[in-house]
Amino acid sequence: MQQDQAIEIYQRAVDPIMGEEQGARWWADVSTELGAMIAAPDTATVARVITWWYADWRMVGQSLKRVARRIRRQAARMLNA
Repeated sequence: MQQDQAIEIYQRAVDPIMGEEQGARWWADVSTELGAMIAAPDTATVARVITWWYADWRMVGQSLKRVARRIRRQAARMLNA
């Protein structure tokens, strides 16, 4: 997955204000995790992959499974188009 794809998936599924200012290394890590989420057999597995992100989302009322579903849906739309 290319950095611009990772950014777009993350923005559409998680946080629309995150962008290139996070830096190439941060986005490379996110891209790796997005790849793991896409390859995961189910939403529960995806939720386990992103558990460490949960501290940030808990403050805005996000659940791991809801975010996992949004990420997988957005990735499917973009990468399978």
